[in-house]
Amino acid sequence: MARTFMELVEKDHVARVMLAIESAVSRSFEADGARMTGDEIRRRFGICERLVRQLRGDLGWGLHRVLDRLPHYLRCDLDGHPWEPDKRTIWMPEDGS
Repeated sequence: MARTFMELVEKDHVARVMLAIESAVSRSFEADGARMTGDEIRRRFGICERLVRQLRGDLGWGLHRVLDRLPHYLRCDLDGHPWEPDKRTIWMPEDGS
C-alpha cells in the first residue's frame, strides 16, 4: 500500500523538505533559463514529490540523503536522462556521489 507523503516525512522536517524542493525547483529554472509559470512550477514540484516518495518510501533512504540527491535526480528527469538510484549501502552527506 502506498504511503502518504506525510508518512514519509516527520512533522518536524516538513519545512526542511519543502525548502529543499523549492530550492531544487528554483535552481532548475535558473539552469534552464526558463520562465516560471504556475503549470511548470507545479510539474517540477510534482517530479520532486515523486522522487521523495520513491527514494524515501520505496528505497528507505534517509531524509538527508534524499534531499542531497534531489536536485541531481530532478535535473536528470527534466533532461530526459535515465537514472538509477544510488545502490550504495554506505553513504556520506555531500560526498559528490
